[in-house]
Amino acid sequence: MNNHILFFKTFSKRSAICFFVICFLFLISILRIAKIVSNDLTTAQTYQNRLNLSVGKQRGTIFDCNNIPLTNKSKKIIAAVSPTPRAITAISHILEGDELEAVLSALKHEKPVLCEVPEFIDCDGIVCTEVYEHSEQDNVTHIIGYTDNDLNGMSGIEYAYNDILTIKDEICFLYECDGKGKLLEGLEPTVINSSAAASNGVITTLDINIQSITETVSENIEKGAIIVADAKSGKIRACVSRPTFNTDQISEILNSEEAPLLNRAINAYNVGSVFKPCVAIAGIESNLDNYCYTCTGKTEIIDRFFKCHMLSGHGFMNLRTAIANSCNTYFYNYAIKIGSGKIHSTATNLRFGKPLKLCDGIYTSSGNLPSEVSLRNDAYLANFSIGQGELLLSPVSMLTLYCAIASDGSYSVPSIVEGTVKNGGFEKYESSSPTRVMNKETAAMLRDYLKSVLSEGTGESARPKTVSAAGKTATAQTGKYVNGVEICQGWFCGFFPAENPEYVIIVFSEDTSKQKLSCSEVFSFLADKINFIK
Repeated sequence: MNNHILFFKTFSKRSAICFFVICFLFLISILRIAKIVSNDLTTAQTYQNRLNLSVGKQRGTIFDCNNIPLTNKSKKIIAAVSPTPRAITAISHILEGDELEAVLSALKHEKPVLCEVPEFIDCDGIVCTEVYEHSEQDNVTHIIGYTDNDLNGMSGIEYAYNDILTIKDEICFLYECDGKGKLLEGLEPTVINSSAAASNGVITTLDINIQSITETVSENIEKGAIIVADAKSGKIRACVSRPTFNTDQISEILNSEEAPLLNRAINAYNVGSVFKPCVAIAGIESNLDNYCYTCTGKTEIIDRFFKCHMLSGHGFMNLRTAIANSCNTYFYNYAIKIGSGKIHSTATNLRFGKPLKLCDGIYTSSGNLPSEVSLRNDAYLANFSIGQGELLLSPVSMLTLYCAIASDGSYSVPSIVEGTVKNGGFEKYESSSPTRVMNKETAAMLRDYLKSVLSEGTGESARPKTVSAAGKTATAQTGKYVNGVEICQGWFCGFFPAENPEYVIIVFSEDTSKQKLSCSEVFSFLADKINFIK
């Protein structure tokens, strides 16, 4: 009996303790819920007691290699005008016409209004802040790209680095209001405008001065592209595609026959004789630099005749004079002498037929490099030796060949970005290591031979007035006809100064009948302009 009583007392005591613990925990839970509800109500009340005037989004900046902004180049001043007599009087002295009428009409609703003003206004009831204008309509470069109305990148670097360039925080003015939503008198709004647009972005390899000159000179070509690159590093200092476009007219030009949105600098085309130095590299490295041939204007290969552009013939040719005069029959026979394997290997080493990565997310067209097996046919090889047939390359891709010749036999894959900046930290873009294509002696020999193109050959009109230069001309057949006339594509690929090259320039015209100056003349003009600002 005593045991039962003891058990009952112990059980009752423990039950009471558990009851009080449960009540305590329940009370704590109620208090926590009350606190959360209170915080939510406070937040909601704070939100309801504030008026947010949003100016809009901002976007990170794209810079040139000297940290000069290529986007966000200019600012505008946005004023938040309160519906007070003093503010209304002040803004009436600043704005006029339709702009003033629109502001005054909006102020009648007793709410503050945003408007653009020409200068900062020092007046009670008016608060101003500066806002970057991200893009401008003039001199749009395809490689930089453009954004949509919501500042999302749609092409070029704007698209490839959209995550870096996107800034989530909007610029806005925050007004304190009473419980009825009326502005509290005597309190100026809080301006939310971070510095992220100026401190976050992409640093390119472009040089704003060279880019601007190139854009101006490119107006002599209706359709085509011009690229200027550092001879040793392959870093692109200017990149222009023609025709250009206006970002306000994207929807109108999407189906245009001129295809202005197409970046012709990275698209692939027939290349013609600017490919001949690739054959020359293979020949010299095969100890065939002393090969000679007499051009009569045509040569028979297998069962057909292949013609030279000089129908009467060039006469006796060696490698130097064949390059200077762009003798086709010399290169037909020279290529057969060298063999398809060595020439194809050299082209492959130059990354022809492969896409080139210019930066994260931007690649050139791979173009087309015929297979080595197909080139074992002498007729195909002959056509290939002068850059015709199935060979297709982009203007940027041609940089690998001419940078290698200009910089003692090695080239670096062309690049367009130095790195990115995020929250003050710089992250360098990792470019590839240099690739050697030929020995230094071969490169020096070809620099001399290409110099003779301008001094005594087909490229005399490419000779600059202020600096020595070297390069190669080309007129590539396309097999496409308009009104019975074949469309031909023009090229000039060269570098300057000839003795110690600093810059490589690629000039391409999609239709030689639609240009004010030849590609050679454009090169000459551009080289002089760049040399002047160095």
